[in-house]
Amino acid sequence: MNVFLIHHRSPHHASNSGYGRLLDYLDAKVVYGRTKFPFRLAKILATFHSQVMGNYNVGSVLKAIELYQLLKKRRGQKNVVHFLNGERDIRHLGFFKRSFPNTKFCATFHKPPEILKETITNTAALQKLDGVIAVGANQVDFLKDWLQLENVTYIPHGVDTKFFVPKPSIKKKNTLLFVGQHLRDFDTFNRTVPKLAARIVNLRINVVIHPAYNSKIEPHSYIDILSDVNDEELRTLYQEASLLFLPMLDSTACNSLLEAIACGLPIITSDVGGNFSYLSSTGSVLIKNESNFSVEIISLLKSQKRLNEAGEASRKKAELLAWEIVALQLDKFYKSMK
Repeated sequence: MNVFLIHHRSPHHASNSGYGRLLDYLDAKVVYGRTKFPFRLAKILATFHSQVMGNYNVGSVLKAIELYQLLKKRRGQKNVVHFLNGERDIRHLGFFKRSFPNTKFCATFHKPPEILKETITNTAALQKLDGVIAVGANQVDFLKDWLQLENVTYIPHGVDTKFFVPKPSIKKKNTLLFVGQHLRDFDTFNRTVPKLAARIVNLRINVVIHPAYNSKIEPHSYIDILSDVNDEELRTLYQEASLLFLPMLDSTACNSLLEAIACGLPIITSDVGGNFSYLSSTGSVLIKNESNFSVEIISLLKSQKRLNEAGEASRKKAELLAWEIVALQLDKFYKSMK
């Protein structure tokens, strides 16, 4: 069986983060859009495609051309094409399936249901998929109904458990960490931190965020805003923190949560989207009511025993989500498609 991965890397992900890490764990050919087809012509062709069926640009055109060239060389063989980001690059599946009847097409979706409904209003192309992978347990029923497909399965997002590891010797007391910007609840964060500062001695909060979002964080003397940190610096911030404080508006799979648990970090986050599945059995706290954030953070920081136990449980959960394990689940899914 030949596996082809249609890849798109989000620029905000560190090199050890993101769904693209699958490239290192699957025996597959990666389709980047490397072809001799004229870029200028591909750019013109891209303009004929509406975005209501998902993001489609000149890179998408070049990927489709490279994929056709690769499949043509393997005509008659059993092939699987996996779009790592189902929200983009998918068109012409009817043509591909007629041209290569031995090829199956699947895609992984990363956005929460509400965002998918809002950004992709025409699912005609996506309904031709042979299989769909959800990285959030909250997506499964929605994707089945939205795409009118039965072959939808939950396979969790993975994490690099060899790079993101605990380091208890550098742990700092009363130090909170906030990472990222996508679907983060900045309002809850800003309303909560003064309550924490009033109750926690020598509170420090490190915020890792893209510079374009710096203004989302209300400045305080106990907050350090950090941008453009490298992978090793990010890992150190996880390892040093007492806990990850990450209020969220919605989620499916969140890299920051995964990297935190891999570093043995307790987490206090919002009870939304797919967070429960990723954090169950970790001792982390999922919050429904905003006022409970400060209460739970203060309570957890007062108990070193709870912090230690939650950290150990987090690491054990992360080990179940190692990329090696996720890749095996994906390989099994590929082989199951008929």
